[in-house]
Amino acid sequence: MWPPGAMRTVALSGRLCSNGRRRKAVTMPKRIVLFGGTFDPIHHGHLIAARSVAEFFHFEKVTLIPAAVAPHKLVGRGGRTGARPRELTAGEHRLEMVRLAVEGEGLFEVSDVELRRPQPSYTFDTLMAYRQEHGLEVELCWVIGADMLEDLPAWHRADEVVDMARIITASRPPHSRRVESILEKLRLRFSPEQVSRLAGGLVETPLIDITSTQLRRRVREGKAVSFLTPAPVWRYMAQHGLYGRPGDSRT
Repeated sequence: MWPPGAMRTVALSGRLCSNGRRRKAVTMPKRIVLFGGTFDPIHHGHLIAARSVAEFFHFEKVTLIPAAVAPHKLVGRGGRTGARPRELTAGEHRLEMVRLAVEGEGLFEVSDVELRRPQPSYTFDTLMAYRQEHGLEVELCWVIGADMLEDLPAWHRADEVVDMARIITASRPPHSRRVESILEKLRLRFSPEQVSRLAGGLVETPLIDITSTQLRRRVREGKAVSFLTPAPVWRYMAQHGLYGRPGDSRT
């Protein structure tokens, strides 16, 4: 269901019906699909999940948004303060790696909107920025993983986030087997209508067992990472001495 006004008119100029009359203009939904994350660094798992979601919902574009500081990296699950968070790699490096990872890929765009804002990077603020720039006629979609869906009740202004955007959840095993229990927890926090929309945004994606933590550890240990992330990314990591010893180019 599209929110009021979330349609735009596209004229089919020059197209005539069999009776010689010009075809009526058709309406098509205009949407912006956003996929945020620390991407420290970006890897094939991120890209495969994003592409799977895009193919399932027939999205034409997905915008990748590196976060300045993601709130869930600062606070433990359920809002509990955890151990001191790991310091993120500089935003300009993470942004460039994302750009390199998707260079030449027509599906993807990259935005630095969160890196240009004061920390931390709240989803609500990013959605508001897009809403203010593009207006009410645009449908906003925000792509998350199943682990983040479980944490959604603790998000900053969570109710408004759920109402402002269509939350798309990339659910991979074993999270896909836990979907119902996650939805039960969400019913304690959100309205039935909100939970219904969240459930409608679930899509099962391939199980790609790659994490940024694993990739960083392999670099520190001098192990190969060329099969975990696109070649331009690991070359950039080696060139700038990221995650390991400066000048260490073993991939």
